[in-house]
Amino acid sequence: MEASRSIPPQIPGYTLVKRLGSGSEADVYLYQQLSPTRQVAIKISKGKLDPQAAARFRSEANLMGQISSHPNILTVYASGVTATGSGYTVFEYAPGGNYKSLLAHSRLTVEQMLDLGIRLASALFTAHRRGIIHRDIKPSNILISAQGMPLLSDFGIAGSVYGRPGIGFTIAWAAPEVLAQGGGGKESSDIYSLGATLFATLTGQSPYEYFYSGLLGDAKGKERAERLKTIILNNPLPKFNRPDIPPQVEKVLRKALDKTPENRFYSALEFARALQNVQYELYGHMTQAIIEGIPNYPQNLRRRNDSGNAVPQPAKRSSWVKPVAIGLSVTAAIVALVLAFVFVVAPNMDTASDNTTTQVRNRGTKDHAEDDSDSAITTGSVPSVQDLTGTYVSDGGKVKFTWVNPSPEKGDSYVWSPVGDSGSDPNTQGTSTKSTHVEIDPSDGAQTCIQVSLVRADRQMSDDPAIYCVANQ
Repeated sequence: MEASRSIPPQIPGYTLVKRLGSGSEADVYLYQQLSPTRQVAIKISKGKLDPQAAARFRSEANLMGQISSHPNILTVYASGVTATGSGYTVFEYAPGGNYKSLLAHSRLTVEQMLDLGIRLASALFTAHRRGIIHRDIKPSNILISAQGMPLLSDFGIAGSVYGRPGIGFTIAWAAPEVLAQGGGGKESSDIYSLGATLFATLTGQSPYEYFYSGLLGDAKGKERAERLKTIILNNPLPKFNRPDIPPQVEKVLRKALDKTPENRFYSALEFARALQNVQYELYGHMTQAIIEGIPNYPQNLRRRNDSGNAVPQPAKRSSWVKPVAIGLSVTAAIVALVLAFVFVVAPNMDTASDNTTTQVRNRGTKDHAEDDSDSAITTGSVPSVQDLTGTYVSDGGKVKFTWVNPSPEKGDSYVWSPVGDSGSDPNTQGTSTKSTHVEIDPSDGAQTCIQVSLVRADRQMSDDPAIYCVANQ
């Protein structure tokens, strides 16, 4: 390990194996968990956590914990603070790498892409109906488990309807409305990003990089990013004109990639159903959509008989839980690709550089020499509240927090929630208010802390919530 890199901390119950990667805010290491015995990936913050960074780590773990029982969402096991004050989150280890690395040397067939798309759309709908928007779906955020299963990961910049500390995107995969507004996004924006990602599994590039490579030329860095953004905002998505991509597949992907959000699929579930129908029409089988409380297959599904006429086929239900077994031949084909990746590409990942994509950072964000060049960019579209402060109310023993809106707009509201050692359930959802103050009962701990986010009328939220703590009397 290079001397410039931070020394990984000792975490009780875990033994360090090796470093896996690094980002602007945290490093990721492979550890051996002692009980139960298994390998895990642990994300550790760089340096001691201030209140905002601590809230970021806790929020990510809580978000992932709400939805990670889904077989295609990376599982979070635990989180905590090291003896040196760094925050850490323990995740499922995905030894197969990610789809960005896989696509650097392989492509999926249409059949494999449809299988992948159904699984990811199911995972995405699971997140959406919990109020969680991913905001940065792309190949590098789709990991590959030991069983070859795709795992949607990196909800670190995800947003919820209750406010989150980071709002980000990556230009090549972001919906036009996200680029135009400078950040944020909704369910429809995630659907666009998933469509762009599925397109890339067939072609190796995001849609507009693929079709407009001539306009991008040899531009690098910020210049390339600006060119690509301009192209996405101003140029149409050409017809695919690929004989290996059936028209039914192009129709579904184009709907997901429509420039107008209202013209896309109404939900990720509708996207999954469309992919299922195309898969069955083309190949005669169908991947299950794994969503709690939702049938795995479309209702009134009709299958083809030998004469080509449709006959009724009953819907089936699945009892899949993690870890999930590989039951389809198409997934087995993906596993073959994964094995090639694990034994040929993965050993060189730590030293490989990536010059194929660009990274753009907003002012105030620190660049890091080891950051993945395909990582998210953070925007400043909605300011944080200012002058957040708190004090005890003399009559009643409550703690009163007040704040100031630095740039009021019609329809503004605020979302606050306990953080830190406030003694609240970490899954407690935020409370919305129109007021610039709130009174709450003090916590049982040493201090009472809250975070407050500004929410615009269009539901865009502060990039960074304000956090304040009052020492308990």
